[in-house]
Amino acid sequence: MIDSIKNIYSGSLTYAANWDEYSEVPFWQKMDYIGVNAYFPLTEEMTPDAEVLTQSWQKFIPDLQKISSKLRKPILFTEYGYLSVEGAAGKQWEVQSNLEVLPIHNEIQQTALESLYSTFYEKNWWKGGFLWKWFPEMKGHEGYPEKDYTPQGKPAIETLKKWFKGN
Repeated sequence: MIDSIKNIYSGSLTYAANWDEYSEVPFWQKMDYIGVNAYFPLTEEMTPDAEVLTQSWQKFIPDLQKISSKLRKPILFTEYGYLSVEGAAGKQWEVQSNLEVLPIHNEIQQTALESLYSTFYEKNWWKGGFLWKWFPEMKGHEGYPEKDYTPQGKPAIETLKKWFKGN
């Protein structure tokens, strides 16, 4: 299928592999980017600070850098983001299933994004990513917009402005 697509499409291609399976994808050589859904469980702390999160990223960097170097392909986070609730920098799939009972905590979302950008922004093998989730005109939420992944209307928007203003 990849070869068929490349016969009619001249743009870049990637595949979105989960954070715990990207090293097992057999067809990265046919892609332009190593795509990773970057919902790495960084910590079990409910309200971690930036230092904890930045330190937690260090355990994942060697494998990301290794596969990028080995395959001579840059890493692209095909999805990344954080909920605005306690525990959002941990096992996000578990946190999301408890969303209605978890308290809002906007600072975690902001701190987690800051940590991600400060960790990866200058890595020459990291080419950015796609932030999950942005709602046109704030329509389309699945239930809890104040706790959702979107940074819209939350302090995390300032983090985005800081890192991407003029870039």
